[in-house]
Amino acid sequence: MHQERKIQSADENGQGGSKNVRRKSAPEGGLLKSLSGKLLILTIIFVMIAEVLIFVPSVANFRNVWLQNHLDTAEVASIVFLDNSDPMLSEDAQKQILEATGSLAVAIRAGPISTLMAKSDMPAEIDEHIDMTVMHPISSVRSALSMLISGEDHVYRVFGTMKSRDATIELVQSDARLKQALRIYGRNVFLISLAISLITAALVILALYLIIVRPVRRISSNMTEFSREPDNAALILQPSGRLDEIGVAERRLAAFETDLHNTLRQRQHLADLGLAVSKINHDLRNILASAQLFSDRISKLPDPTVQRVAPKLLRSIDRAIDYTKSVLAYGKAVEAPPACRPHRLRAIADDVAELLGLDQSETIDWRNEVPDQLEVELDAEQMFRVMVNLCRNALQAMERDLPTDDSTVSRITMSAAVEDDEVKLRIADTGPGINDAALRQLFTAFGGSSKTGGTGLGLAIAAELVRAHGGEISVEETSSAGTVFLVKLPKKAPRRALPVQEAADLP
Repeated sequence: MHQERKIQSADENGQGGSKNVRRKSAPEGGLLKSLSGKLLILTIIFVMIAEVLIFVPSVANFRNVWLQNHLDTAEVASIVFLDNSDPMLSEDAQKQILEATGSLAVAIRAGPISTLMAKSDMPAEIDEHIDMTVMHPISSVRSALSMLISGEDHVYRVFGTMKSRDATIELVQSDARLKQALRIYGRNVFLISLAISLITAALVILALYLIIVRPVRRISSNMTEFSREPDNAALILQPSGRLDEIGVAERRLAAFETDLHNTLRQRQHLADLGLAVSKINHDLRNILASAQLFSDRISKLPDPTVQRVAPKLLRSIDRAIDYTKSVLAYGKAVEAPPACRPHRLRAIADDVAELLGLDQSETIDWRNEVPDQLEVELDAEQMFRVMVNLCRNALQAMERDLPTDDSTVSRITMSAAVEDDEVKLRIADTGPGINDAALRQLFTAFGGSSKTGGTGLGLAIAAELVRAHGGEISVEETSSAGTVFLVKLPKKAPRRALPVQEAADLP
């Protein structure tokens, strides 16, 4: 798959130039559907809502101030009227007072006595009475909004306490002038609010773009580019060093891309390695076939030593040939499940010791403590490979760390016991133990080797074969005093044995 991706990338590079150049992705759907556009609209709406909440009481306050100013103007004019001995002002003076206060009538009430200072054509009915000495916020807002949206002219009476003397001054006015003033004020407030909203929105959008939108676009663009070429290390995101949530997302994305890149490289390495192994395996099979022919000839010699060793040699060559066949089948989607039959574990363990030379070793103490009569339904060849891999690893670990004094014991012990229809096979050694780094990926191909130059394939193959039998493999104990591997197998084979590759994919 990676080879096809590389070929495709090469074709695209040849037609359209290098793909290593980052392309900036524009938001789909235009500005209004982008994150910036949505933030702009929401900011304007929220600011306008705030302005409306301010606008309503400000209109009521404007109305009260407007009325109070007219009452004050009428009070100033009343000083001349009260000091004049003439009980009535001239028509010109009344006209000027009415024009200055925008009123239909102006009166002064001192106690029970009411004096009309100026008047024009009086209406037959007063629609509203406004007392400036007792102002309720809700009633003021309701009255102001009613004047603002009403399409008909009404007459109202407004009165308040005079500041110059103990009296009350009253005005009778048409709401036409106040209504016009309120609408002009509302229009101005709306335009100012709109301007404030746009300026605020622009500042908020600029801040959000620099702090959030641009970094998110950078992350999104990187994810798009990296998804096209995950094998290109140059496309791995470089964190900006921020300490907030965006910085955390950048660092986690960079770590994810690094892990994915390394995984793809490892899989490509496995694919290349598989091709090389297949070529080597082909030639090795030819060599083993020739060795098998020579071994057949040697087995016909009458020498007693040859007659004793030749069957073992032939069995080892046959086993090696079977391994080469299994190498060619490895990696297929479906592979033959284990051919399970009753076998004695102790006999398989003896074959393992014989192959590795443990029974003849002068430096390693080999102990086979598997019960003689313990029978388990399993594939003998596959379980032989499991034991070989585990024992070879233990042998190599102890050979790298051979004791300098004769008092230290180097030992490999294989034991087994049946518990609740489950066979627990233990392979223990007195080696140096497994370090934490290797222990975390112990059963992962090319990831679990603790020795220099090791591939880690042995334990991965062993784990895969054990799972194919419906069992489990784990490290029961490891320390500087040694390691114990635990293999759990069902005493009777499962009804449906799992193919090896399918078993490897199980969690």
